[in-house]
Amino acid sequence: MSSLDRSIGFRVASSDGYVGTVEEVVYGVDESPSALVIATDLPDKPLVLVGVEEVVQCSEHAAALILSPSWRESAVEMPVAAQVA
Repeated sequence: MSSLDRSIGFRVASSDGYVGTVEEVVYGVDESPSALVIATDLPDKPLVLVGVEEVVQCSEHAAALILSPSWRESAVEMPVAAQVA
């Protein structure tokens, strides 16, 4: 089990600063994390799906993760209604 498996609630940042909070971990066919649903403070993208390949660092101790500077280019905006309860 990786730190990403336990990253729900972690603070998310990038080189631009604070991004948001991990809301859900999405698993691939091999049952390992493939993407993260992140609730952001961005008015144009309140909920985004980001591939785990964009995660540069994940610290379970600090309950935080850092995304690559290019994370916005691959992020997929999700409808707010799709939020996991």
